[in-house]
Amino acid sequence: MIESTISLSSKYYKHNNSLSNKNDNLLDIQGIQVAHGTKVLLNIDKLTLPSQKLIAFIGPNGAGKSTLLHAILGQHTGTGLKTNGQILMQGQPITEVLNCGHIAWVGQHERFELPLTVLDYALLGVSPNLAWYKRPNAEHISQAMHLLHDFELSTFVNARVQTLSGGEKQRLAIVRALMQDTKIMMFDEPTNHLDIRHQRFLLQYLQRLVHRQRKSILVVLHDLTHAHRYTDEVVLLNQGRVVAQGLPDVVMTSRQLSEVYHVDIKAHHTEDGLVFV
Repeated sequence: MIESTISLSSKYYKHNNSLSNKNDNLLDIQGIQVAHGTKVLLNIDKLTLPSQKLIAFIGPNGAGKSTLLHAILGQHTGTGLKTNGQILMQGQPITEVLNCGHIAWVGQHERFELPLTVLDYALLGVSPNLAWYKRPNAEHISQAMHLLHDFELSTFVNARVQTLSGGEKQRLAIVRALMQDTKIMMFDEPTNHLDIRHQRFLLQYLQRLVHRQRKSILVVLHDLTHAHRYTDEVVLLNQGRVVAQGLPDVVMTSRQLSEVYHVDIKAHHTEDGLVFV
């Protein structure tokens, strides 16, 4: 079973402490606005997010969840979108953090066009830390093999990435991000294409990265049950604005969710926690 393969041994992970943790806040966002012409897609006066937490962005389609992550990453350049405001990450300008490669990222639509094997693709994660003339060493390969085993991809090591299914490609993109071994990780709908077993495994894995290795992880989720069950904090967005932020139990009330999603949402108690339907 995949649940039994979770392992975060320091043998395979080196803690990267090059980004200072003197500031307890992961992100301090002031006056962020993203617009396309006269249409405002995101308008956040102030948002502060804590470090070393698994934080979920939730909200209906078009709420601004992905737009916010892209704004943090500076990915709106050249898209016709205009972005204003200030973003600090642990007290540093976000551009400095990005230029130093301190953030690992998995988007909604990863590209798998290069003629690479599964192992080669996983090893792309260490490329930012290597000089141009260096290649991954035996330790990197061992780390990649370990992660590929954890995410049930070890049987595809020599296969071309183009031959994988959608779910397998998604898991491979996550492995590539984990290979970067950054203290900060961001995922835009990472459970897309994954079946329920792999969804649960991934979110449990991210929990352990936060609680055992003190990583800071931001994730966009559509599944409200998963957001409530696995994350430390939730940011509820709607129409480009922050509606609420805080502990899942505080933010994710049936009344508030129903108002934002414009549909009746009930929270049912089960042995495993709340289930939202």
